[in-house]
Amino acid sequence: MTTKPTLDDLPDDVFVALGRRGMEGIPLKECTYDCDGKELILLEMKREPEKITGSGIENALENWVVECNTCKRPFTIRCKIRYVDGKRMDTMVNLLDDEGKDLGWLGSY
Repeated sequence: MTTKPTLDDLPDDVFVALGRRGMEGIPLKECTYDCDGKELILLEMKREPEKITGSGIENALENWVVECNTCKRPFTIRCKIRYVDGKRMDTMVNLLDDEGKDLGWLGSY
């Protein structure tokens, strides 16, 4: 990304495998707390690249700190991105609450 990041840079849904039954989409851009607000405001985005040498695999970590417009509580959308030979292979998404506690894996895209 060469321009300033926005929430439009994230997909609307992440996907969870259902075994032989396919994949199910889960909305990414909604509040992780009880209010289930649909409007989020991006507070900041930090990207931390790390290179695994010799294998052509590069990992990057993006922390999207957002705030719910309904309950005004912040949380973090953490994207763990894997690149192979410079091309994005997959992205795993976890959510972190306002205290930095990892709430677990949400899905992948």
